[in-house]
Amino acid sequence: MAYYDVLIAAWNSSIQPPTGVTGTGLSSAQTTATKLANVNNWTVTGVVPASILTTGSALANCINFAEFNSLLPTQQSNIMALCNIVGPLLGGSTNVGLLTAGMFVSYFSTISSPTIANLTALAKATTQSWAQANGYNYASSVTGAINSGDLGAAGGLT
Repeated sequence: MAYYDVLIAAWNSSIQPPTGVTGTGLSSAQTTATKLANVNNWTVTGVVPASILTTGSALANCINFAEFNSLLPTQQSNIMALCNIVGPLLGGSTNVGLLTAGMFVSYFSTISSPTIANLTALAKATTQSWAQANGYNYASSVTGAINSGDLGAAGGLT
């Protein structure tokens, strides 16, 4: 049940949509289906996503030159090669064991690093679904969103 606490709180909140959420709020005049659709259309920014897809050029624009200049030549080459990859690159708070996030965390290792601060700002500017921002993973879901089964599991929200 604890998994659904955030859904229950948002569903029953007197502030609609909840603070920090963009979208249509919920009201007692709406049907359950309408409320569910509203929740699935909610978005948030300002939170580092668990996963984020970005481009090499966006990453390159986050790199502080003084920090880059202090890297070893092989590290500089690795960063430039990574930033030159065509297509989306995977980052995010749960992907530091993967190449993109791992390399940046390793090379710019201090949390006070200007590069890490810039990357964090980039990630926080990313618009993501409310469900994703609150830890709901729907990779196996047919609809890709919170569904009526979730409402039942959350205590029969209507």
